[in-house]
Amino acid sequence: MLRSLSFLAAALALSGCVEATVAWTNLKPDGPEAAPALHYSSLAAWEATGAGPARDILQARVYGVEPDRSTSRIIDRKTLNAEAFGGIGVLEEYRVGAAMAYGDVEVETRSQDGADGFIMDVVSPKGDGPFPVILMETFCPRWTTMPDAHVAGAPDPMKRRGGFSLETYIFGRYICTPPVEEILGAGYAIATIFPSEFIPDRRVEGLAELKRLTAGHADDETRLGAIGAWGWAYSRMIDILEQDARLDRDAMIVWGHSRYAKAALVAAAFDPRIDGVIAHQSGTGGASLNADKKGESIKGITKNYPHWFARSYAQDNLDGYDQHMLLALIAPRPILLGNARRDVWSDPNGAFRAALGADPVYALYGARGLDQKRLKPYDPAAEIAFWIRPGTHGVVKEDWPAFLQFLQAHFAPDDDHGGGRIISAGHD
Repeated sequence: MLRSLSFLAAALALSGCVEATVAWTNLKPDGPEAAPALHYSSLAAWEATGAGPARDILQARVYGVEPDRSTSRIIDRKTLNAEAFGGIGVLEEYRVGAAMAYGDVEVETRSQDGADGFIMDVVSPKGDGPFPVILMETFCPRWTTMPDAHVAGAPDPMKRRGGFSLETYIFGRYICTPPVEEILGAGYAIATIFPSEFIPDRRVEGLAELKRLTAGHADDETRLGAIGAWGWAYSRMIDILEQDARLDRDAMIVWGHSRYAKAALVAAAFDPRIDGVIAHQSGTGGASLNADKKGESIKGITKNYPHWFARSYAQDNLDGYDQHMLLALIAPRPILLGNARRDVWSDPNGAFRAALGADPVYALYGARGLDQKRLKPYDPAAEIAFWIRPGTHGVVKEDWPAFLQFLQAHFAPDDDHGGGRIISAGHD
């Protein structure tokens, strides 16, 4: 019992974004419909009068104002391991220079070690491709997400993979390290960064760095928060990745869990080059509706994480918007919304009702959208695929098979991993 209590205390200290509960999520829609309703007479009407205002209000009320311009460049690129992961992958490392510009003021990203830019690690299957790419931002250092001794900063010796750790005990076997060999074997490349290397996930340091990067934006209430900035970082990864002919520029899929799931959704809403999203347990400020909030409140999240959002989000002003608009801005591109039945803190039911609210916009594009009336069963081929499993917050053994089903339904390479994919309804 003492050991269990110790782990529980550690869990709360580690996560900060989850609360222990014995409650279960209702598998039927439970609560008011998303408002305002997104009923438009035509696709042209949505694109002319709906999408732009939705982007504007989400910036002003939730995430902060996106840069006027952005730049990216390759500072350095090298092959780390031509026989990575048992010889099935090629591991490369980039140092990426990136800058935000507001007005005439342009500011470069800077790593915590003082160097310009940030490091991105990329592993791709052997062959010419083009390979679909899963872009990841995770809680863990790059050498844990991409466990190879050649990765910059990796400890010597590397920690044994698959061993017991506090993180995996509490948050699941894949919380830090995805099943890299299985992903490569399915024909997908992986690109990963550790966002805290250049936009710290700490309130004092994070707010200071965000203020430095957005020096050209004078309004503190609508200054870009870390969620928006981490979303912006996904786009800077794409700037670099789409230059490589071995990678499929028409199959760039952003993946994130919890806070980085929020960032993945924001990235896709503001960058049409992102072709799909896996947003696992994104919760408040992600896919879950703000109105009639269950689980984590706006007041709570903005108090605990003042660097994550624009200061205006704390005002809890829901007049004219909610999170279903974020999902609608991604239409008709496929989204997987991952959830867990006992993760009530992330409000799976609110995420499902947001998906219902976004579905009419998917229909305007001729896409299936959300093709279910309850939170189960899972349909990975739908444009809004809703996955819910037993258990709590984390990335566990059941999750990655579900993610791969979604990927294969929408982005599968051909049998020889030579490019091509299954395009679902609503995609050109």
